[in-house]
Amino acid sequence: MSEQAAQVIPSFWVEAVEPLRNFFIEKLGFGHMMGVVGKDGNLDFAIVTRDGLNVMMGRPETRIDGIGPKAATDRAVEIYMYVGDVDAYHKEVTGRGVSAVERLETQWWGDRTFAVKDPYGYKIWFCQTVGEVKPPAGVNMI
Repeated sequence: MSEQAAQVIPSFWVEAVEPLRNFFIEKLGFGHMMGVVGKDGNLDFAIVTRDGLNVMMGRPETRIDGIGPKAATDRAVEIYMYVGDVDAYHKEVTGRGVSAVERLETQWWGDRTFAVKDPYGYKIWFCQTVGEVKPPAGVNMI
């Protein structure tokens, strides 16, 4: 067995896989890696990928609260993904009609970031480390 680099792969449980899969492919430029079709002809599960980033999504077999589209409140989890050139990726994504819910800017912790929301209301951050950590006055880092 070959050695694999450590990574975390987000996995979303959703009401319907297709809207989320299509968002990642059509709006965020990911590619389809694999999918599993359910007995009803719809996707039960899918994985999308881009430049080493993988995202899994599936319909749960048992009831899970909060899997519908556009939750009334912010989701408790946000996804933070590193890309090679965040400025170019921002231009690509916004060029496909996706609105950034957090504008492209350099953060005090040294990352340049922007964020979008997927069809299920999850905030997905894209980032690139561009500088050193420079905490603002009053921030106590340990």
